[in-house]
Amino acid sequence: MTLIGILCGLAASLFMAVAFISSSRALRLCKSLSSLGLLARGHILMGCLSLFGLLLFWQKSIISDYRNWLLVTVYGVLFYLCGQACLFMAQRKVDSSRVVPLLGLKLVILALANAFLFRTESYGFMQIIAIACTILSAFILNNAGRRIPLTSFLWVVAACCGYSFSDICIKKQMDLMGQAATNKSLLGLSMFSSSISYTMCGMVGLIMLPFLKRQKAKVWKLAAPFAVAWMAGIVFLFACFQQIGTVNGNIVQSTRGVWAVLLGVVLSKAGQTYLEEKVPWNIVMRRFLAAAMLVVGILLYNWK
Repeated sequence: MTLIGILCGLAASLFMAVAFISSSRALRLCKSLSSLGLLARGHILMGCLSLFGLLLFWQKSIISDYRNWLLVTVYGVLFYLCGQACLFMAQRKVDSSRVVPLLGLKLVILALANAFLFRTESYGFMQIIAIACTILSAFILNNAGRRIPLTSFLWVVAACCGYSFSDICIKKQMDLMGQAATNKSLLGLSMFSSSISYTMCGMVGLIMLPFLKRQKAKVWKLAAPFAVAWMAGIVFLFACFQQIGTVNGNIVQSTRGVWAVLLGVVLSKAGQTYLEEKVPWNIVMRRFLAAAMLVVGILLYNWK
């Protein structure tokens, strides 16, 4: 189960790194598109995809048990949307390869919340070292090049808070839905659970849309890559949290910083400097050194 959870987390991190670059691309190619505008349109598209997921993986037993999981699902959706909006604000001025690694700070919030607020987890020496490695890696990645402005950094911290509490809700949601499910396969439960959540996100996007500035049809095309990549990543993320928990899952998911650095190098070499600035190879190597610390963190956290 641990290996499956780790593999799901690695897949989620890759798709989410692509999604973050796609959202940055949309915001920079269309200067008039607000962060809330991208949030609403992207999640309307995700909501449409989620409706297909509900049809394909429908479980009447889970729907009948809605009183047990509905509230925690709503909380998870609201925390997630707040976090996503904050991250979009940071991405307006900072490259994704700089912003995404800092999401490793979620581990501090998650570890503190699980240990002291909810008292659902306790950590041994190796787990504490693993968390420290992940956080240190995030700071090394941030300092490997031009530092991000304080305002953008604070937006990232706010995003981490929203994402962290959303992750806790996702784990609880998956556990509650799993108790009611007739088909308890990881794929079926992950697809159904994520489809429920993102159908709700789509409904929130529809409510927001009339209050936002009108945009040309091309903004939907710009939002589509973000929506597709994010939905693919979120299905793997739900499965990851179900298998190995939120803290361990986020340590594995922190490898999205590695993917973001790799994709940043590819984009800058391809001349896409409006997305990623060119940096010297010594900076790139420093970022990969930090990436190796993430792998060490994964191994230490799962040390038996």
